Amino acid sequence: MYVHAAESRRDADPDRQPEPDRTEPFSRLLWADIAETRTAIDALPFISELGDGSLSAGHFAYYLAQDALYLAAYSRVLAQASVLAPTPAEREFWATGAANCIEVELELHRTWLTGHDTRPAPGPVTRSYVDHLVAVSAAGNYAVLLAAVLPCYWLYSDVGERLHAGFTASRRDAAHPYADWLETYADEGFAAATRQAILLTDTAAATATAVDRALMRAVFARSAALELLFFDAPRLHAPG
Repeated sequence: MYVHAAESRRDADPDRQPEPDRTEPFSRLLWADIAETRTAIDALPFISELGDGSLSAGHFAYYLAQDALYLAAYSRVLAQASVLAPTPAEREFWATGAANCIEVELELHRTWLTGHDTRPAPGPVTRSYVDHLVAVSAAGNYAVLLAAVLPCYWLYSDVGERLHAGFTASRRDAAHPYADWLETYADEGFAAATRQAILLTDTAAATATAVDRALMRAVFARSAALELLFFDAPRLHAPG
């Protein structure tokens, strides 16, 4: 669900720290803004159960099916970021990200989603998240769009790093029902892409107006909140 511009400016101010000197990376401020959201994600049953293997197969299948639907839309949003990007290198980065989303979506259907409903309906959280990103994308502001798409990279990488570390510490139990999935969190290519997405967001923020930087904080926080809801959606919306 997209926070309209006037609401975004209003929501960007009240309970957040004032913006520090611009010599500090803007991403540090964004990350600090969502400290409570990050703590809430770590406390979700979905995360702990995925890590210890007790997550129900139905909840995992719902998460993956919704993720595939989300990635199809997210790829189009990243493609728009590529269109708006000011340099060839940035255009290439976001275009590659869009293509990778499609590849991952297809791989989910080839592997994990085999035998499941291949045309599930988007759940309420998926619809809200996609609507939010599409609305930000349609506004055509490159810096604000980067802030909106960044939580998908950053939070997935952050959560995945800890899940993989826990799996490794448990000596990679082959009997773990989600062992193959947890191994994917060790992908250095995605970690590198996340670092680059953060860097590009910082670069865009460096020349953004104060109004746009406030909007960046608002849409980043909204996307992060939707990431939290997305992880919790199987518990609330999975069939059965």
